Amino acid sequence: MRQAAKAQQSTTTEVSYFQAHLRRCPVIAILRGLPPAAAATTAQTLWDVGVDLIEVTVQDDDGLRTLEFVAKIAAENDRPLGAGSVTSVADLHRVIGLGAAFAISPGLDIELVGQATESGIPYLPAVATPTEVQLAQTHGVSELKLFPAREVGGTRFLAAMSGPFPGVSFIPTGGVTIAEIERYLDAGALGIGLGTELVQPKGVDLLRKWLTERRESQ
Repeated sequence: MRQAAKAQQSTTTEVSYFQAHLRRCPVIAILRGLPPAAAATTAQTLWDVGVDLIEVTVQDDDGLRTLEFVAKIAAENDRPLGAGSVTSVADLHRVIGLGAAFAISPGLDIELVGQATESGIPYLPAVATPTEVQLAQTHGVSELKLFPAREVGGTRFLAAMSGPFPGVSFIPTGGVTIAEIERYLDAGALGIGLGTELVQPKGVDLLRKWLTERRESQ
């Protein structure tokens, strides 16, 4: 029985939800503080330029309304839409009910990790210290949002963590710019989170240019 189970495990290539999407486009777009219609328009533009993963932050009731509105459009277009700034189990259940396909937090909450696993929703908690990385790994989490990335050291933090935690993948978020995407990917990031730049048309144009050049170079 053990041999059969071992054989099955060895022939199964496991690719996580975030790996699958970020291999196609290594960007999670963050829509924060936008009203429903504006968020829907921005999301559609980002989908059109090739972004797979978009999150709507849900820090207040306005964010929840925006999530619900955009999630319906995402479902109609067979696109995943996530909820960001999920900080409690109650938040998690609420965003699942509103149609979120994945959830992201600004910190590490082990209870949330367990509830996300139980609910079957892809979940990305955040860390900012080696202690948090080790705690997350102890509880079976090997993909983590690095937040706030710029303030904790950016690419230098990624390099420092590669030794003690070779099995952990990071998605730096917070202060990361489009111009820095390549640097973070070269440092080992699974993907990056972009927010502030993408609420401006110039930012979307810069991302479109970067994605186009990336596709052409592959």
